[in-house]
Amino acid sequence: MKHLIILPLLAFGSGQAASLPATVTLALDWVPNVNHIGVYVALANGWYKQANITLRVLPYGATSPDVLVAAGRADVGVSSAEGVTSAAASGQPVVSIAAIYTTSTAAFAVLAKSGIQRPRDLDGKVYAAFGAPYETPIIKRLIMNDGGRGAFNSPVLNTFGLDALLSGKADFMWIFEGVEGVEARRKGFALRHFPLTKFGIPDAYTPVFTARPDRLAPDREKLRAFLRATARGYEFARTHPQDAAALMLRSVPKTAFPDPGVLREGVQYFVDRGAYARPGHSWGWQTQKMWTDYPRFLLRSGAVRRPNGQPASTLNYAALFTNTLLSPSH
Repeated sequence: MKHLIILPLLAFGSGQAASLPATVTLALDWVPNVNHIGVYVALANGWYKQANITLRVLPYGATSPDVLVAAGRADVGVSSAEGVTSAAASGQPVVSIAAIYTTSTAAFAVLAKSGIQRPRDLDGKVYAAFGAPYETPIIKRLIMNDGGRGAFNSPVLNTFGLDALLSGKADFMWIFEGVEGVEARRKGFALRHFPLTKFGIPDAYTPVFTARPDRLAPDREKLRAFLRATARGYEFARTHPQDAAALMLRSVPKTAFPDPGVLREGVQYFVDRGAYARPGHSWGWQTQKMWTDYPRFLLRSGAVRRPNGQPASTLNYAALFTNTLLSPSH
C-alpha cells in the first residue's frame, strides 16, 4: 500500500470547527460493491470525520433507498436514473444530488457460446428478470431498434440473474459491465454484451446519490460536506484504483467479496472507461441533457407510471437533479 497523504478538509459552516459532528444516514442500493468504493475509501481515510460528518451506512434491505429517503428515514440514498424518474412520477420526493459515474455501463448479456449475435436474436429467448417495471419496455425497444419483434419470455426464476445465465436457466440478463461482467469473466465465462447506448437507448446516470428536495436547503451544509468527502473517495479511486480496492476490502465483511479480484478489476474497469469524471468537470456533475433524454425515453416507452397505474406522460425534468451541493466544476 502506498503512503497516503491526507489533506485536511474544513468543517462545514462558519465557526463550526468545534461543533458536534452532523450525522448523515446513507441507504445503499445493494450489498457493498464497486459502485460504493468512494464511500468506503472516504470512511477508511477518515475524510467524513474531517468534514465533521458521522456517516451511518444502512445495510441493504427489503425497503428501497428511494422509499427510505422519501420517508425521511435516510438522508442520502444510492439510486438510479430509473428510480429517480419513477419516484418523481409517483410523487415521492427524491432528487439526484450527484452522479457516481458519467455514463451508463448497463448492457444485456448472453453467453458468448450461445450463438446469439445481436439484440434481434433475443426474440423468443428467456430473460432473467429482477422485477423492475422498466425492464420489459426497455428490452422491447432494444430488440425492435435492431429489427426484431420485441417478444421474449420472462418467467419467475428462483435463481439470481447471473447464476441463471451461467447455469443455462436464462438466455440473457441485464448487467453492469464493471460488476457482473467482471464477475462472469473471473468465473471463466465469456459473455457477449449489447450495451444499451449502442442500440438506441439514451445514456443515463446510474447509480446516483439522492436526497429529499425539501431537505436541500435546511441540510445544505451537511450534505455538501458529505459530498465533498465522498468526491475525495471517488477521486482517490480514479487515481489509485488498487489502493482504493485494498481500503474497501479491509472495511467490509469478507462475505461482500468472496472473490476480491471482482472489486480490483471492477474499479480498474471504471477508471479505464473514464467513468468517474468528464474532462473539465468535477466528480458528480450532471447535465440537463442526460436528465431529459433518458427520462423522456422511459416515459415514451411506458416504463413509468403514476400512482393510479396510468403511464406518466410528462415530468419536470429539471427537478430530477441538482448540482448545487457539489463543488464547482473545474
